Amino acid sequence: MAQGDFSLEELRDEIDRIDDALHDLLMRRTEISRQVRHAKGDVPAVIRPAREVQVLRRLLSRHAGSLPGAVLVRIWREIFSDSLAQQGPFSVAVVNDGADVALTGLARDHFGVLAPIQEHSSALRVVNAVAEGEASVGLVPPPEHESDDPWWRYLARQDDDVPRIIARLPLAAAATPANPAGQSGLMIGLAPPESSGEDASYLIVETQSHMSRSALKELFEKSGLSPRNIHVQRNASTSDGDGLLMVELPGFVTDDDERLKTLLETQSDRLNGLWVAGSYPLPFQAPPLTDPRAALKERDKT
Repeated sequence: MAQGDFSLEELRDEIDRIDDALHDLLMRRTEISRQVRHAKGDVPAVIRPAREVQVLRRLLSRHAGSLPGAVLVRIWREIFSDSLAQQGPFSVAVVNDGADVALTGLARDHFGVLAPIQEHSSALRVVNAVAEGEASVGLVPPPEHESDDPWWRYLARQDDDVPRIIARLPLAAAATPANPAGQSGLMIGLAPPESSGEDASYLIVETQSHMSRSALKELFEKSGLSPRNIHVQRNASTSDGDGLLMVELPGFVTDDDERLKTLLETQSDRLNGLWVAGSYPLPFQAPPLTDPRAALKERDKT
């Protein structure tokens, strides 16, 4: 029998069988997640954004048919979030200052409908919530080019209670009903960043005296590093004092990177210190993620 010869009732029966199979697999996956928790012991759940992105990249690489990639990612995001919740306590701290920044929708869109979300009035309070263990991860706004008191300056030290950047959201740059303004954010956590294979990193640099972005860019390039963006703490970058800058670099950069050691050794008269503030897996670009509404329109044409 040709594919188009199935009756409507037969097609609906096939969908029911597929639904049952999907449901069985989801229940099995949840049970395995609970077993992971028992194997690890009674410890807080640890989110691994790099691992999750690797899974999504693999699925998208084998994806075919008319189901939009964005829907595939949405489904698996809910699966990831539930799996995380099965493995231990988990919560998200976000900035909602009641004015310009409201990352609650972005967090809900990424972590799912049941994720516990704490709202804080400032990025610093989110950083503190993560540092003190009140939240598993936090969402803060991306760095601005100049700021009087940037949240990232509190990451300029190496201690176990200092959060690190571990992801950039959204994974697909598009407005959604939960995040209609299309806001973006950086995820911070106490777990060390992991390489996903396609990443970008952040460094915090303290200079001994004022240094322009172009001069710092030149220093990095001489050490084999190519800054994408350089953000300045405005009130610390004065002509007669030291400066604090945040530098975004391509690739996955760690504290033991030889290029950073070389930079500090050769520029000891200009730099007071370097701190790796974390890294993030590069978000997806369309294609392969297609707006479901656009996909529906295209299907209607055929």
